[in-house]
Amino acid sequence: MIIRETYLNKLIASKDTDYVKLLIGVRRSGKSTILKMMQNYLLNNGVTSKQIISINYEQTKFDYLRDKDALHKYIEGKTINNKKMYLFLDEVQEINEWARVINSLRVSYNIDIYATGSNARMFLGEHLTYLSGRYLTVRVYPLSYQELLIFKNEKEFNKSYANFLDSSFPGIVLAKNDIIKNQLKEDTFLTIFERDIILRGKITKEREFFAVARFILEHVGSQISINNIYNHMKSNKINVSYDAVNNYVDLMVKSFFLYECMRYDVMGKEVLKTLNKYYVIDFGIRNQIIPNKDSNRGRVLENFVYLELIKKGYLVYTGKVLRDLEIDFVAIKDDVTTYIQVTESLIDPKTRERETRPFYHLKDNYERIIVSLDDFDYTSSYYKHLNLFDFIKYLDK
Repeated sequence: MIIRETYLNKLIASKDTDYVKLLIGVRRSGKSTILKMMQNYLLNNGVTSKQIISINYEQTKFDYLRDKDALHKYIEGKTINNKKMYLFLDEVQEINEWARVINSLRVSYNIDIYATGSNARMFLGEHLTYLSGRYLTVRVYPLSYQELLIFKNEKEFNKSYANFLDSSFPGIVLAKNDIIKNQLKEDTFLTIFERDIILRGKITKEREFFAVARFILEHVGSQISINNIYNHMKSNKINVSYDAVNNYVDLMVKSFFLYECMRYDVMGKEVLKTLNKYYVIDFGIRNQIIPNKDSNRGRVLENFVYLELIKKGYLVYTGKVLRDLEIDFVAIKDDVTTYIQVTESLIDPKTRERETRPFYHLKDNYERIIVSLDDFDYTSSYYKHLNLFDFIKYLDK
């Protein structure tokens, strides 16, 4: 088992607190394995196996424990007098009114609770108020670029992100050959789309849904509104309502397959409500829907940078400057803002002029960075230029 230290350290730091530790993220991103890492840590640090209770709701043998009374009885039968118990619940959203049930367990027993969930829709409903202020969220993503190198046993920093564009899901990266890898990609795609989107979202018109999904995936990193998508569908004679388009996009975001990057007015200091961007969580799964892997290369690079930023804990917006200028990313962490532009190359002077123009209208002194695939350094007195892989190292500082 390869340890994902960032996530494990967060769990260790919150161990034995009164908060429920809730790991959320797209399916197959490694949440279950991280729970096992924490269990191994406990066993290696004075906790006995009898103090650990582990329930995975993807296993049919635990179906009866979806009932709150049966779950309480099961936990009560496992508790040991005067001993701290550690409860691990995988895919906790399968419990009806899960937050109410988990809070009841929290107050009823001397227990430290860790749980995973694969859909943001689990945060809807009045029952969530039972856990309000009593849980810590740990967002789990597929592998970052640095983690990918560790999983592939790369001894040196490998300046190629072709493997990342293949997939960043841990199980797929660890696959021994292309046949298994391709099958895992297909299985992961089906798991996310059929279980968390189509089935949970009660979608009956799958053809229309996939038409919407293809449009967004072909335009990752572009400013998109629901109205844009609806009008495109209409012009292509795809019979889908505005409300259905809105629901399909919402389901993809709630399943953590898509991430919505809100627009931020840099001059007016406010978050805008229209023309946001969408980024996909994994390129290998995107390629299950978009057959042309080389389509929209510049936007794919932008998508890659966005994923690295959120995996490093940045709050990310796309920036609006004046009426018609745009900064790809306004990235905020620890109350420090960084302005980031992304382009494949700065060789062309016209490209350099286009990418740097928004920077000259900024009134603050926060760092301005342009990220590209160039090896030549185009840094000026007004902005820093970083090769993509130097930028990845920069994020780890």
